[in-house]
Amino acid sequence: MAVSVKIKLFILVLGIVLLGFVRDYFFMNINWIFLHLTVGRPNQALDEFHFLLNWTPEEINALKWLLTFLFSGLYLLLTWLIIRICFQNPVYNRITLIAYLALTGLALLLYFISLFTGQSDDLYGVIRTLMGLAQSFMPLMILYLLFKFLPKRAE
Repeated sequence: MAVSVKIKLFILVLGIVLLGFVRDYFFMNINWIFLHLTVGRPNQALDEFHFLLNWTPEEINALKWLLTFLFSGLYLLLTWLIIRICFQNPVYNRITLIAYLALTGLALLLYFISLFTGQSDDLYGVIRTLMGLAQSFMPLMILYLLFKFLPKRAE
């Protein structure tokens, strides 16, 4: 592997790790505000998030959904780039995209099922887990190991 490729991979892997810290920074502070507004929990959010105290819980939920898809998209992009650079295999790139689409698609399907059936409380944990997985480096770890140890075809 060439030095420039190693540098690119280092930067991308560092980026995916740092993205986790940025995501936690936003969601932990937003969740403090949300819990303060909805259940009266003491507000421990950082000052830069206090403007959200003027928002409704519904607006904060909409923000959280927007950020969820934004961060999921960023994780998909970084995962796809790392897989592309490491393996240079278009099939692996498509599998990566399909895996993310399946993960988020299943979460969305369950979300809509929960809306139509009134089972939001029962399905929230599953939906949250699926979207939490999409916003992590776990798909990268799983796909990388899968692709690394797949038997190679004789060309």
